[in-house]
Amino acid sequence: MSHLLGKSGIIRAYLPAAFVFLLAVALALSWFGAQALVFALPFVCLGLIPLSQDRRRTGDAATDLRRALDRELDKPLNSGHDFACILLRITPAQITPLTLTRLRQSIRPDDRIFDLSEGQIALLLAPVPGLGESALPTLGLRFQAIVKEQVFTEDSPLHPTASLALCLAPAGRTRSGTALLDGLTVTLEEAARRGPSTLLVHDPGPSSRR
Repeated sequence: MSHLLGKSGIIRAYLPAAFVFLLAVALALSWFGAQALVFALPFVCLGLIPLSQDRRRTGDAATDLRRALDRELDKPLNSGHDFACILLRITPAQITPLTLTRLRQSIRPDDRIFDLSEGQIALLLAPVPGLGESALPTLGLRFQAIVKEQVFTEDSPLHPTASLALCLAPAGRTRSGTALLDGLTVTLEEAARRGPSTLLVHDPGPSSRR
């Protein structure tokens, strides 16, 4: 079932792009003949890269996330580069491949996404001008709405839920990526305990590096 949901969801997510690509190939064949296929092959390979990334599970995603948090936290405090980190827990977990695809299509090039497995995803967002703690819930609701979009399967439509924990972490504070991630994880557990699609803001607070 999980394989079915993942494969079906990804195909649906890429259907509009695939249609445009096939139309372009048909026009190229009508204009330039079979030789156009030789020139099209590199673009086909490039188009398959995001699909393979969505289906790939990285065992060290949590470690990569901690290191990325460390790098952000090491930036000087006076740089003004506050960044946001969001943890999501998706139910059912089988739709994670489709969710990753949808989220990647909605974030900026400098933002990063981490598949932490078992339906858990982390978003590390590059600095957003004017983003303050009061605006965090609105930002979280935006990503939550993306995750909760209805998923169609061969059997029946699914209505995913997504618990969220998010925080705004000013760079330069004395804290480690591990400590920040641990705090976010505890907040996410509390959000999941309170019920489906609960959103909680985590207060990182000062803490010493490990």
